[in-house]
Amino acid sequence: MLLSEHIKETIDRVDGYLTGTLVVDLEANTVELEVTKQDKTSYISLTNADHIEVRNDTEYEEVTVDQTLNTREKFMGCSLFAGLYARVKKGS
Repeated sequence: MLLSEHIKETIDRVDGYLTGTLVVDLEANTVELEVTKQDKTSYISLTNADHIEVRNDTEYEEVTVDQTLNTREKFMGCSLFAGLYARVKKGS
């Protein structure tokens, strides 16, 4: 990870976000945040009640679980949001 990326992630965490990689399973119809801390990886299930933002270059774009499941690449059929860096604030 580049230093600038690490600084952005640290700022996101200080601002109260969970950070990680968006995992979209179209077969199971689920969206999770893959979080790695001290070489241990865990998966946090996400719902439409959660505030999810993905980073698109230098900008953040707010998305919902429904959007991540339904916005697919035309030829391969995979989610366009899968594998992107995401920051999340869990809903109630």
